[in-house]
Amino acid sequence: MNRRITDFLTIAIGAMIIILATGCNATKHVPEGKYLLRSNTIKLKTDVPLTQKGELRDNMERLASQKPNKYVLGLFPYKVYLYNTRYKKYQADPTNFQLKSKTVEAPVIYDSTQKRRSALNMRSYMFNKGFFYAKVTDTTIYRGRKAHVTYTVETGGNYLINKVLFDIDDNTALDVITKAYTHTHLKTGADFSYDLLELEKSRITNLMRDYGYYYFTNDNISFELDTMNKQYFKDIENPFESAINFIALQKNAKKPTLDIKLIVRADDSARQAYRRFGISRIRVFPDFKTNRDFRDTVNMLIKESQGVTFKYHNYYVRENVVRKQLFIEPGHYYSQSEYDQTLSKLNELGIFQSVRISYREDSTREGDWLSSSVILTPNNKLDYGTSWELSNATTYDAGTNLTLSFRNRNLWRGANLLSMSVTGGIESLYDSIGNGFFDHFKLLTKSIGFNASIDFPKFLFPIRQNKVSVNNAPRTVIGFGINLLDRVNFFTLINTNTSLQYRWKETKTKTWEISPAFVNIIRLPSISPQFQARLDSNEFLRNSYKPTFIEGENIAFTFSDRERKNGKNYNYIRISAEEAGGLMKGLNQLIPKFDSSYSQYMKYDLDAQRFFHRRHSLLGLRFQAGVGIPYDQSTTLPYIKQYFVGGAYSIRGYRIRTLGPGSYYDPTPVSASNIVDRIGDIKLEMTAEYRFDIVKLFSGAIQMNGALFADAGNIWLAQKAEKYPNGEFKFSRLGQDVAISTGTGIRFDIAGFFLVRLDAAFPIKKPAYFDNVAQPADYKFYGKSGWVINQVDPLYNEWWKREVVLNFAIGYPF
Repeated sequence: MNRRITDFLTIAIGAMIIILATGCNATKHVPEGKYLLRSNTIKLKTDVPLTQKGELRDNMERLASQKPNKYVLGLFPYKVYLYNTRYKKYQADPTNFQLKSKTVEAPVIYDSTQKRRSALNMRSYMFNKGFFYAKVTDTTIYRGRKAHVTYTVETGGNYLINKVLFDIDDNTALDVITKAYTHTHLKTGADFSYDLLELEKSRITNLMRDYGYYYFTNDNISFELDTMNKQYFKDIENPFESAINFIALQKNAKKPTLDIKLIVRADDSARQAYRRFGISRIRVFPDFKTNRDFRDTVNMLIKESQGVTFKYHNYYVRENVVRKQLFIEPGHYYSQSEYDQTLSKLNELGIFQSVRISYREDSTREGDWLSSSVILTPNNKLDYGTSWELSNATTYDAGTNLTLSFRNRNLWRGANLLSMSVTGGIESLYDSIGNGFFDHFKLLTKSIGFNASIDFPKFLFPIRQNKVSVNNAPRTVIGFGINLLDRVNFFTLINTNTSLQYRWKETKTKTWEISPAFVNIIRLPSISPQFQARLDSNEFLRNSYKPTFIEGENIAFTFSDRERKNGKNYNYIRISAEEAGGLMKGLNQLIPKFDSSYSQYMKYDLDAQRFFHRRHSLLGLRFQAGVGIPYDQSTTLPYIKQYFVGGAYSIRGYRIRTLGPGSYYDPTPVSASNIVDRIGDIKLEMTAEYRFDIVKLFSGAIQMNGALFADAGNIWLAQKAEKYPNGEFKFSRLGQDVAISTGTGIRFDIAGFFLVRLDAAFPIKKPAYFDNVAQPADYKFYGKSGWVINQVDPLYNEWWKREVVLNFAIGYPF
């Protein structure tokens, strides 16, 4: 083994011993005869599927009423250590801010009564999950002055639902509930749990309210459980009674079953729950201020739109914009789902700070009628913002970017979102030649850009409005931008773009985006003789950087069940396709003298993500693939459409645009005079990232998290290029071409709104170094076939300088 690696392991083991020894200090102020609670361990004995065991174990851990102190990596009780360093101060001042904010922790003293309470909590939880005769035993092992508690949970078998009976004291309600019973949560043969009963209560309540039963609530619903042997449930309030006969059921091959009686009752003599209400009138207050607005008819602007009254102080938004988002209708029965949809769609407009809908019985009309008021508080119409970024990469040592943005949320009083931004940035490279400090930095790149878009909350031409439901959240986005990139001593590139895009939701999990037309005009008004010489000698670069006209269309489909699964164990898939040049070719054939300097290509992209959540950790997996296929008169993709990898959001062991294509190797040292981006027509990228909690700071306002990750992938050329040997894609060489890096990171989640990330990564496989390719002069640092794991040397300063890449970024990589 490498001597330096051996030394590193020796130091690491020594440090671990010191940490463990220091950790013993946690018992320093534990009273004599008492013990520090060191750990709670859950042992689960059950036959439930593997996918459910993790959730059960996590919930068992949460139910332990006494929890041990926080430990770093399970070894070092850093909060107790901080407490012990100022023990007398905290003893004298138990209201100290650091104690209240939990920046420090007093040692958790083991309490056997808390252990018994924890076991009871766990049994109750298992009972609610349908494991009526679960057993929880606890064991405490003392090591030194520390107590290790183990809870052994034997779930036993759970009950299955046999059938559901109805006991409803109103024939109309019985008819409504039975007709919609196919949507029940109480399916025959399903595992019983009390959670299902709560879900069924909510379903039936929403169903009845959808039919106009405004006063119907969950309190009107109750259940009775009946097992196959009635003696098991003599008293539903005492679920642990008469459990001894359950042993006989466990000997049978089948799980025990139970019947459920669904009981619906009106809870008062007036039978309010069975009164069916209609909506008599609707009033909308788009700029509500005080309750006097309900009665004010003098100082208000009053308008009517399709039977709905609008009352304004100021004409903040056109009434037809709000009217399209109203699913509640005068003359219709009250509906809970229409109420929920109206709230959701009005909030989606983005122009209201708050949205409320109130109902009261209408005393001006006979019968059961409700008067509705839609109360809207306007948001700030104008929004200004700035952002500043600082970055570094192999192609530059220091980069900065400043963005000024402006938004108008309610353009033309139509809830149209106008967004405009101006961005400017520079990149520089450190050069050892120079007199003063600033003379060492050579300017590489200057960039400036202006972008604007208008987002309409509807479909514009040529789609008719009555052909699209508001349920689908239709949007039309028209965008325009012009961006200038000045690569000092190389070229100046100007990209002018415009686009038309339609977006809508097919369902809550499926979203579509279609751009029937987009245009990019790429111009290079200035090219240096030095860069022109490089273009003349390199066909791939010449075709990539040539001035071109891009006109095309694209379509994208996104599936995400994150909202449906409440952000737990969810999936995300995005598939898109883009075509350019087809229309231009048709025009060129119709008009022979038409300009033919346009790009032609097909482009396909896939982004698939899967997340697995645990209580204090998360495993995220991501796979990306992209293929650009130039055709006809184009031999490469345009520069702005080509792929690149590396950087804070890609393969983090390589800096941005420094990897690939394929196994191509360029031995030329990086300098201000030879920097050329690594780009390609094909991309494959895979990432696995394990994220875990570390510590909460400042009463939880900042959550410090950690991550371990591995990234793999590369880019390739679609066609062989003379200047890029081994740069084209070949399945036979795919295993060698894939680059792999790994690393660790620290993240600071600030109040759940802003995340700062620092990742350190290094390559463990370099595709440019394998057996049949000429090796660089410093080959001694690299292994054969691209693998360089055996060269990882944290104690070698040169290895850190050459291999470790630090990525500072905002937000997660995916």
